[in-house]
Amino acid sequence: MNNILGSKVGNVFSKIHYKINQNIENNSQKLLAIDLLKTSVKRDLLTIVAAKLETQMLDTLDTNESKQNTFNVTSNVFRNIIKNSAEDFLFNHYGVKVTIPQKCVKESLCVQAALSDFDILYKAPYQTLKDAKSQPFRSFFSPIYNYASDDFIEALLDNLILEISNCVVFLITIDLSFLNELHKTLYKAQFLSLRSIERFKNNLTWQVRKKMSFIKPLDIYNNRYNIYIIQTSGIYSRAIYANRAKEVTHLSEIPLLTLTVVEVTDFLTSRVDEAVYLLGSGFRFTLTSVFGKIIGLVWRGIIEGLKK
Repeated sequence: MNNILGSKVGNVFSKIHYKINQNIENNSQKLLAIDLLKTSVKRDLLTIVAAKLETQMLDTLDTNESKQNTFNVTSNVFRNIIKNSAEDFLFNHYGVKVTIPQKCVKESLCVQAALSDFDILYKAPYQTLKDAKSQPFRSFFSPIYNYASDDFIEALLDNLILEISNCVVFLITIDLSFLNELHKTLYKAQFLSLRSIERFKNNLTWQVRKKMSFIKPLDIYNNRYNIYIIQTSGIYSRAIYANRAKEVTHLSEIPLLTLTVVEVTDFLTSRVDEAVYLLGSGFRFTLTSVFGKIIGLVWRGIIEGLKK
């Protein structure tokens, strides 16, 4: 890998590590899996994920640079980052080396949800690091964004780190629920009771399902992509423009039904608006023409009666 690209990757991740060591409270209006963790534990997880991702990106960019025009980033690499991050995180806080089966990672609802946005979530940051004006980047973000500024690349990586971290906590808390001793050392004080943990898990699972079934189709329809960003004052959510028309063909079942309902609603709303306008115009015409003439005749009769 050339020194310029390596330096660019290093600079971006240095900024991210700096932000991770500042305020990392969730200031978005959305529930994050990492909200379950104590601040120090959350910071440790984000640091682990950022380090894993940086190493993987450098290796991938180095490998693909020698292949010139090819660029190979697979979903298996994404799953491995989640798996390895979770295992290192558990070793740091559980004290025992826990091996997580690949099948468990593959079947995790949160991982599946993340992989449904694989191109824009995972591939886009790689491609923009290598070429700020790459064709894949422009296919997603042009004409609003014609090239990826350093801040834009940093935002994409913030989002990727947070999504991977959410998948790690989801995997540990929901898919590996037998690790029931974790709540004593990892979770915030308000999640120490079984009831509070179960409520959080139910809310989190519902949010992931809602995102996959309802929110994502609407985002695709509106050419929109919601990302999480890390700032020195906390974690925030932002909606950015993204051309996601190609993803419509991959929708099925409930997401496709959601999109169909939205289209039908838009169609009916337009027709209702037209009907209301026509009724309003007709009513106005009736008042001004018919009733106007009647009032005119009555008034004329009154005037003629006063003349007699």
